[in-house]
Amino acid sequence: MSEDQARQAGSLRVNVHLLDSLMTLAGELVLSRNQLTQGISTSNARTVEVAGQRIDLITSELQEAIMRTRMQPLANVFDKFGRIVRDLSLSQDKKAELSIHGNEVELDKTIIEAIQEPLTHLLRNCVDHGIEKPEIRLQKNKPDAGAIKLKAFHEAGQVNIEIEDDGKGMDPEAIAASALGKGMVSETELLTMGTREKINLIFLPGFSTAQQVTDVSGQGAGMDVVKANLDRLGGITDIESVIDKGTRIRIKLPLTLAIIPSQIISLGRERYAIPQVNLDELIRIPAAQVKERIERVGNAPVLRLRGVLLPILNLAEILGILRTYKDPATGEEKPERRINIADRRSPDLSSRAEENTKTDTSEKLQPRKNKDRRYRAESAIHIAVVSTGTFRYGLLVDGFMDSEEIVVKPLGRHLTGCKGYAGATIMGDGRVALILDVASLAAMASLSAADTSASHLHQAHGDKIKSLKDDKTALLLFRNGEQGQCAVPLDLVERIERIRAADIEYAGGRRVLQYRGGSLPLHELGECTSLGPISVNEEVDVIVFRIDGREMGLMVNGPVDAVEVTIEMDQRTLKQPGIMGSMIVNSRTTLMVDIFTLVRTLLGSAVDA
Repeated sequence: MSEDQARQAGSLRVNVHLLDSLMTLAGELVLSRNQLTQGISTSNARTVEVAGQRIDLITSELQEAIMRTRMQPLANVFDKFGRIVRDLSLSQDKKAELSIHGNEVELDKTIIEAIQEPLTHLLRNCVDHGIEKPEIRLQKNKPDAGAIKLKAFHEAGQVNIEIEDDGKGMDPEAIAASALGKGMVSETELLTMGTREKINLIFLPGFSTAQQVTDVSGQGAGMDVVKANLDRLGGITDIESVIDKGTRIRIKLPLTLAIIPSQIISLGRERYAIPQVNLDELIRIPAAQVKERIERVGNAPVLRLRGVLLPILNLAEILGILRTYKDPATGEEKPERRINIADRRSPDLSSRAEENTKTDTSEKLQPRKNKDRRYRAESAIHIAVVSTGTFRYGLLVDGFMDSEEIVVKPLGRHLTGCKGYAGATIMGDGRVALILDVASLAAMASLSAADTSASHLHQAHGDKIKSLKDDKTALLLFRNGEQGQCAVPLDLVERIERIRAADIEYAGGRRVLQYRGGSLPLHELGECTSLGPISVNEEVDVIVFRIDGREMGLMVNGPVDAVEVTIEMDQRTLKQPGIMGSMIVNSRTTLMVDIFTLVRTLLGSAVDA
């Protein structure tokens, strides 16, 4: 690379209006600093508070503006692919037409540079493995020219890239046979795999179905490298393929690697960050339900979650951290003695005979009685359900803390060999928190081979899965004025807020609430159902939902309560638009709210207007 090319690669074009905005924000920041300094020197608490709020607002705007300076359109990468597809198709006597959509979508410059090679490999695969020769396509009643579509779009705060072709598709049985022939999987493992899992075998290192080695394929360095590179960026890769119809590859990428929303968790005396892009849900299992919800399949603990057995990884064991607990009576920190997650204590008393000899006889551990003594609140367990690609598992941690936007710092060269970490960040108190690499943790625990473990657990224990048909579902109960009790599935609820009625504003004839730097639309069930209005006093409860990337607040009357029930719904008697049906909960008739219809009806009309 010449000196001019190197200088150009290390430079960015920034709009003048964006620079003006940064200068304005910098000036506002200086004024706020002066206001804060004056308030501190005069001991004026009110001035300090106002200055702090102003600095918080300016910092958020400054962060957003600076991040925009790093954003570049995907056209910088996409425009190069037309020639690559054309040259490769000509060299293989094929016809292929590439259509590109979403050139204007912007990504962080570092991500754009990193995805160029994986996308090039995927497009070359479309031509080499997917698109058939013209005479074969004509025999299948297809146009002689194959169609390849490259599409980019925003969804749920991420950038989605899709690569789709109308070629011969992937044969899961041929892929499975090739993997079996190379000794990558066993016949027993193949028996437990579905179509999706067999297709995902192409991500195994060294896998190839090419009959002969060429410049394009058969060299053993393929999709595993692509997936590893995308995983390193926090991306998620998914493949759908139908024989003789084609293949679609979906890639989800974060907008930037510099600042990412994360969930902070605690483990022992340390804190760790899990990127929100890898986080599905947080689960707290009360002490009384631990033995019911946590089971063992072979030697592996699994969680019963809505009819699926989810493998659980103990983060302390993977990272080699000494597990401790606080004695509820004395507050003293002691070593954790449980071996199994569902145990109150280890049933193997012989292994602790020496420990018993060192303690007073009144403190000796006795064999467990029939009555379960795991009842304290401290005995509840916390599980973060995470995903990497199509594979999901639970991560056992000590507790959940705040959700924060963290600034990612790369690990130093002396720590690059440490597995399980994607970087580090500095918390508000100055301490360092490591960022967990979900894919690497699964690999360290031998869970992520071809993403088949989840399916193996599900199918190998089919009888146990079938027994979960009467499993309980978590619901959130509330009242709608004097119209009786209503419920929504708890897993659809984003947050529950209690607001003052005086904070409700009207804009464009609709109720809104200033909420987390934006405007949250507020609605009632009575707006699209036959139910009457709620009772509005000085305060009102608001249930916040986030569906299809849109947030909505549903105003309800308390008390708001969470229960677990077996759903036996009557879908005829009280069914209406916005209400799926009714059931009996706590001896009361309860209306089940159809939140998806509610959001589409209320927010859809708002968007159309």
